[in-house]
Amino acid sequence: MVGFNNSHRPSKRLGQNFLLDQSIASEIVSSIRPSETDTVLEPGPGHGTLTRLLREKAGKVVAVEKDPFLVRELRQTFKDHPNVVIVEGDVLKISPLPDFNKIVSTPPYYLSSKLALFLSKSKFDVAGIVFQKEFGERLLAEPGTKEYGRLTVSVRRRLSIEKIRGIPRTSFHPRPKVDSILLRLTLQEAVRKLNEPLFEEIVRGVFTQRRRVLKGALLHFLTKKLGRETGRRILSEITLPDVRVYQLSIAQLEDLSIQLDPRMAGRITSEE
Repeated sequence: MVGFNNSHRPSKRLGQNFLLDQSIASEIVSSIRPSETDTVLEPGPGHGTLTRLLREKAGKVVAVEKDPFLVRELRQTFKDHPNVVIVEGDVLKISPLPDFNKIVSTPPYYLSSKLALFLSKSKFDVAGIVFQKEFGERLLAEPGTKEYGRLTVSVRRRLSIEKIRGIPRTSFHPRPKVDSILLRLTLQEAVRKLNEPLFEEIVRGVFTQRRRVLKGALLHFLTKKLGRETGRRILSEITLPDVRVYQLSIAQLEDLSIQLDPRMAGRITSEE
């Protein structure tokens, strides 16, 4: 087990749960196979449990920490290790981030969605991320399951995701109320070129009615955006699979976006 500075009380506001189990820490680091040619980004290093292991295997570690107390502690801990760079701030707000090609993290659970979407829009070789188990299962979900949804589509369209192992709640301090899961994420080799704002708008719109048959959900979406008459006309011009929204594969959603693009050019803007 890893020891911590007793003068630091974990922050509930920052969602801090620190990894205790050294063997699991080693598995997390091993999941990205760090080497001397790699620069590893570590969002939320905490007390440096993973950072210590990364320092020994990676060419460079960029650890981004939001908690000022932990930033001071980390800078003191790694002051004699020039291959470790401690950056103070929110990894989702720092722009530009230092260059990196691999990522490893045990982030606060409340950041899971934002971090997953951030990764889906980043360029890297491989990431090893610990998520809340339930959230991780949403990322791994297949069409037709109750866990499958808009988040699954948005992330999996760009990332391949593999389960490495489950992590019990007893591995953290303070102990969370749920178990965790370690996932390995890599970029998809090929992503179809689409009107991205339109694709995201369609996915957002139809998944608000995920249990409805696609035709009905899409008519509702088109009516809301363009009016019922225009919506009906567009539906008559395109080919739809006879399935419910939550049964749609990512490829089918891409096909839908491609069909709608010329019929809706300039008529829908993203509501990010």
